[in-house]
Amino acid sequence: MNDNRLNLDANSGHDDNADDNEESKTQRKKRMTELQKMGEDLLSLNKKQLEQIEVPEPLLGALREYQRLPNRHEAKRRQLQFIGKLMRGSDHESIRAALEKLRTPDRQEIRRGQDIEHWGERLLSGGEEDIQAFVETWPSAERQTLRQLLRRYSQVATTAAEVEAEKGSEAAKIQRRRLLDYIKTCID
Repeated sequence: MNDNRLNLDANSGHDDNADDNEESKTQRKKRMTELQKMGEDLLSLNKKQLEQIEVPEPLLGALREYQRLPNRHEAKRRQLQFIGKLMRGSDHESIRAALEKLRTPDRQEIRRGQDIEHWGERLLSGGEEDIQAFVETWPSAERQTLRQLLRRYSQVATTAAEVEAEKGSEAAKIQRRRLLDYIKTCID
């Protein structure tokens, strides 16, 4: 009886090794969807970021065409599928690695952002000694410019506190942003 079962398996033409080598339809569809999603991620990049990634010319053209299409759902959906198809023929692993590199902020940039926020808070809540410490730490900073920015912020913040108007608090945010922008230029 065991011999008959072996013969049936041998005659069925079913080869377990073939299943290991072939991708199932579900796996293939999942991979295609992932490539289409990667194409969507490419669409979210600006021109400068896209130039940093080596994208084949046909794919680049399809990405530009997608941007040009009107906001009709069906046209953009079909173009997105076409982008996914082009992604299959490209070196999508290098594109994926480049996308990850763009998404992951550089530790040095994170630290710089933290320094900018730290100095901004310190200068806004501090006094002359904090201005002196900043100028000593960052020699490219100008004491007079810092004082002017802090004075403007203080005036607007005081007015906003008295009036409690949205325009006043918005003006304070603008002055704070100007101070942070200046600090950003000084911290290299």
